[in-house]
Amino acid sequence: MKVRVNKSDLSKILKHYSNAWVALDSETMSVAVTGKNPSLVLEKARKKGLDHPVLTRVPKDYGSYIL
Repeated sequence: MKVRVNKSDLSKILKHYSNAWVALDSETMSVAVTGKNPSLVLEKARKKGLDHPVLTRVPKDYGSYIL
């Protein structure tokens, strides 16, 4: 099985979706569907024709952290 690695800085895109589940198009890494329930977001993404969406949860206080 071949694994494809795609590096993307999603900080500018995801900052608008604080405290939400986001399904990204795996080819373009653009936001396809958002919502509060991961199962519904995944279902809606598949209905939009995305066979392999990237599902992630954006933290409530999305931003920079200094450790």
